[in-house]
Amino acid sequence: GQQLKEANCINRSLSSLADVLYALGDTQAGGTHVPYRNSKLTHLLRDALGGVGGRTLLFAQVSPDPTDAHESYSTLAFASRVASVQKGR
Repeated sequence: GQQLKEANCINRSLSSLADVLYALGDTQAGGTHVPYRNSKLTHLLRDALGGVGGRTLLFAQVSPDPTDAHESYSTLAFASRVASVQKGR
């Protein structure tokens, strides 16, 4: 019930964050629109993510517990997707 709703909201926010990071990485290639308003998270982090001199560091926390394997895999997949994004290079 409630945990599933919360997990869905978190996943949507993380997906929006990944979209913003990819768009920021693509701005050097042709001025792509950056979808900051797709979630509250990215809207609030706008200056930190894309502001002048802004730098972002992502920490991914995983669990060694076998019952958390699916969540750990999802976390690592997300981290892998955004690890290759570099703004301004």
